[in-house]
Amino acid sequence: MLVMHDYGLIVVRTRKTASTSVEIALSGHAGERDIITSLSPRDEALRAAKGGRAPQHHLVPGHTPDKEPVPPGRGPGVRYYNHMPAREIRQLLGADTWDRYLTVCLERSPFEKVVSLYFHRHRTEPRIHIEEFIESGEFKDAFNWPLYTDTGGEVMVDVVIRHERLQAGLDALCARVGLPALVLPRAKSQFRPPGSDYHQVLTPAARRAIEEAYAPEFAHHGYSW
Repeated sequence: MLVMHDYGLIVVRTRKTASTSVEIALSGHAGERDIITSLSPRDEALRAAKGGRAPQHHLVPGHTPDKEPVPPGRGPGVRYYNHMPAREIRQLLGADTWDRYLTVCLERSPFEKVVSLYFHRHRTEPRIHIEEFIESGEFKDAFNWPLYTDTGGEVMVDVVIRHERLQAGLDALCARVGLPALVLPRAKSQFRPPGSDYHQVLTPAARRAIEEAYAPEFAHHGYSW
């Protein structure tokens, strides 16, 4: 996640929505006061190559990280972390800051997210069958609804940028807060083979399982097969 004070912007990072690429691009415009959470070592290397600012102000004050990069996620001494829910960010930043800043996240069709997650977790042949991936329950790991809603299921962010209209959504966001246009790196896109349309990858049973597990996202955003 990112907190960009000069632009009054808070980005809640979601899963399998190009959030890594967006965060890397935004970190190139971050200032010394901004909060930037850590990514995986692979993505931190890409961020450095693209001129992005490294993680900062995400640790508990006074905590010294180990020699290895702080892993994305919860951990000793980590205050702000990768995929941190909006309600936790609001609690730490304070309601006044949360309400004054523009809050944003990205979202994507659950069918697309599950297929993206499948190829990200199983990158090379021979892969497990998609049915086995579904049966393991691992397919639910891209359920973003709890990341940007409160405990009552109300959306907490001001703007949800849809992945299928990503560039237009980012252009509108940048114009709104005064950021330069973003040029996105292609982080993680190499894991999904060309031509892996979800209509061909997902079986009828997989489709039903996704529709059930991701029901709130389908209902709120209007995604369909």
